[in-house]
Amino acid sequence: MKIYWDSYGIVRGPSGIFVHARELQRSLSNNGVNVTVLDSEVGQGFFRPIIQSKLVAPEVCFRKFSRIHGGGPAVYHGLSNFNLPLWDWRTRRADVKYVLTIHDLIPVLAPRFGVSSSLRMQAAFLIPRAIKMADAIVAVSEWTARTIVERYPEAKGRIAVIPNGFPDLRTKRTSPESVGMRPRILTVGRSENYKRHDLFLEVLEEAGGALCGTLVTPGLPESLMGRAARLNRKGLLDIAVSPTPEALQKIYSCHDVYVQTSLLEGFCLPAAEAQAHGIPVVFTSGSGIDEVVCRDSGKAVSAGATAVRWVSEILAVAAARSETAPSLERWVASRPTWNDSAIALKTLYNSL
Repeated sequence: MKIYWDSYGIVRGPSGIFVHARELQRSLSNNGVNVTVLDSEVGQGFFRPIIQSKLVAPEVCFRKFSRIHGGGPAVYHGLSNFNLPLWDWRTRRADVKYVLTIHDLIPVLAPRFGVSSSLRMQAAFLIPRAIKMADAIVAVSEWTARTIVERYPEAKGRIAVIPNGFPDLRTKRTSPESVGMRPRILTVGRSENYKRHDLFLEVLEEAGGALCGTLVTPGLPESLMGRAARLNRKGLLDIAVSPTPEALQKIYSCHDVYVQTSLLEGFCLPAAEAQAHGIPVVFTSGSGIDEVVCRDSGKAVSAGATAVRWVSEILAVAAARSETAPSLERWVASRPTWNDSAIALKTLYNSL
């Protein structure tokens, strides 16, 4: 059976979907499964933004699949919440099985201020149609699976939960300049409102110099730039804009607590990476991240918690880091690897 992946969202980093696809493809290859990633053939000039759109890009990928697949059993897998061929469900081929990976339903679940209206409308239009098309649906967490069925009951019975893999445990290296000084906190993520980078900045302000931190992001919204600049001038905040994977590893290795202020999390790959570096996590509870964080070393905080509460929990977790390190190591060692995820996905493919 030939395996084809829709390339929308997975061919360029940095993003969670990019990492997810790269690690899974590598591990599938190690297990004897070769994947053809369909280039969306992004155009040039005037047509490029049209062909790259969420509505059109999956159709372009599917047209390429139709040209190069010579017939016989095949799996067509969309890895990005909605990217199955929207317009082909009436003429679907009996020899082609469709798989859809849903990382989360954040665009439709987030509060009104959390995501843009256009993203909300596109997701509300595209996701249920992709679910209807799919022979099987992969959810990356139990939380994702529950929210799919709650929102789209017709998906029940077609969902397989295959969590993202955890990285191997790495030795936590303490930066010499941080020894005996205030804890360094870290967060990694895009700048959508539901990520609540404004709360991360507020935590640093509220800490009054007891914490300093790094925010890794493709870019901050203009509304936060002034606050970020003030914290930076005080030596309390560094902004790392889209660092290379190697640079990001170094950033992880010199921080003490990972802070996930986001209201909702489906992927949670940065929290997994932080824990693999021996860094405990303080996070907003109530989504997929609940299944990723070691509670013996980290701490869940309610969505309505104040910055004062966040500061208190972060300082407590940082102070206990040495004594909770063995629990965190055991947690990371017990988590599924990318190889486990690939074997589960291979089993799903073979069952179709």
